Amino acid sequence: MANYWENREEDERERRSELSKKQWADMSEEDKANLRKLAAEAVRKASKEGSKIEKFIYEGLTKLGYDVIFHKRGLVANENLEVDLFVPAINTAIEIDGPAHFLPIWGEQSLNRHIRADAQKAGLLINRGFVILRVKNIIRNLSQKNMRETLAAIVIELRKIEKKFPPATKRLIEIET
Repeated sequence: MANYWENREEDERERRSELSKKQWADMSEEDKANLRKLAAEAVRKASKEGSKIEKFIYEGLTKLGYDVIFHKRGLVANENLEVDLFVPAINTAIEIDGPAHFLPIWGEQSLNRHIRADAQKAGLLINRGFVILRVKNIIRNLSQKNMRETLAAIVIELRKIEKKFPPATKRLIEIET
């Protein structure tokens, strides 16, 4: 679907965009509220069960022989934080951050909360001796190819960590996909 949309001529994309805007404008407030509710439920479900890319990375790393804990809690005593993926053998937390972590998708206040929470989490974990591998997932339409490339980039970083555990000043590693 993403390829189909991206391969459309600009005027066809604009036409479809305008149709979508009109469809939204013509919707009743009740229907709009229902769609917003469904979207919020989908976001909550993904936060509990993991996103598609989190599951893909987890399965890929597990197949490669890594012991990985999905949505690990309790790495820092007395802190209610959770990391997306944790590789205990090399003390590494992997955070897969979607666009809401660096774009104002849900508004500026939400973006600022994400930025503060991410920085606080990274600081707490690094100060306790963990490495943070932060994957900035900026691709709008994630494909199997993109997910495989992300997995490959993560594996490269994990192998570097396995060879030589980084000093405290280099324990925040960012990958942009």
